[in-house]
Amino acid sequence: MKTKPLEIQLRTFGMAAEDRQLAEIARQVESVSAGDIVLFPEYAAYTAEGSDIAYDAFCRWAREKQATLITTLNRAADDLPYSEAGERANTLFVFSANGKVSAPQAKVTTQSFEMRWMDEKSPIINVKPYTHLNRVVLRHEGQAYSALFLICSDLYLLKLFPPEELRADLLFCPANFGNGAEGVAGRLIETCVERGVFGQAFYTNCYQKPKSRHVPLTVAVMQNYRQADGAVARMATADLVRQVDASCHLYHDDSHPNFLSMLELTRQGGFAVPHSRSVESGLTVYSGIYDRVIEV
Repeated sequence: MKTKPLEIQLRTFGMAAEDRQLAEIARQVESVSAGDIVLFPEYAAYTAEGSDIAYDAFCRWAREKQATLITTLNRAADDLPYSEAGERANTLFVFSANGKVSAPQAKVTTQSFEMRWMDEKSPIINVKPYTHLNRVVLRHEGQAYSALFLICSDLYLLKLFPPEELRADLLFCPANFGNGAEGVAGRLIETCVERGVFGQAFYTNCYQKPKSRHVPLTVAVMQNYRQADGAVARMATADLVRQVDASCHLYHDDSHPNFLSMLELTRQGGFAVPHSRSVESGLTVYSGIYDRVIEV
């Protein structure tokens, strides 16, 4: 663990139409102070058109507030390593206070309805799944931190690598877990911190306020975890695999055409992963490196 923990501001927003989401995010950005590092949940915008609008807004906010803002968008990025030019993914963006925008990671375990439009009442997303888990270096006030970004159900990737290979100072998990999955995901993250895989972890999840007495699709989470001083416990590979397997549900891609349909899985207490993005289907994820140091 670094001698000086990194301070991250955690924020959430309501899952809604993109213009409403962006308006809520804008109100929250008003209270951001110069020098803050702010993590929002994934998909500040989820369509290609909405993501272009959100991208410009986040660039402007980071510059005006002299703060670093982190979220994901449905967008291609020139500096996303190991990606094809112009290929849109659920891409993680770091909008730094110095005006630079970095894209060190994209989502690997994209949901079936994100990869292919299956419900005419749902927004068109159509992003490509990513292929790598990239090690990233963040620098803040002269100190360097190793970091991994696991976007929502990409927590599943924890079972694909030995803990020694995953070990990093920081884990970021911007998420939009369906109702019931958020607690399981949090416990998995907490275990990884307690057992020495990560020194700190930052986790934020969207919320929803239904118009009636319906179960909300998502539940807000803003949680940070820090390894206890002097902790030396280590996690075995087999133990980590068991923890992940107990935390997720695999589903056949065609059986869940929209976010609402995922609740039959997440309400059982576990995050959802499409079968096509699973080890059982031969998923291969490569270790990667983002070769630029990101100033935050």
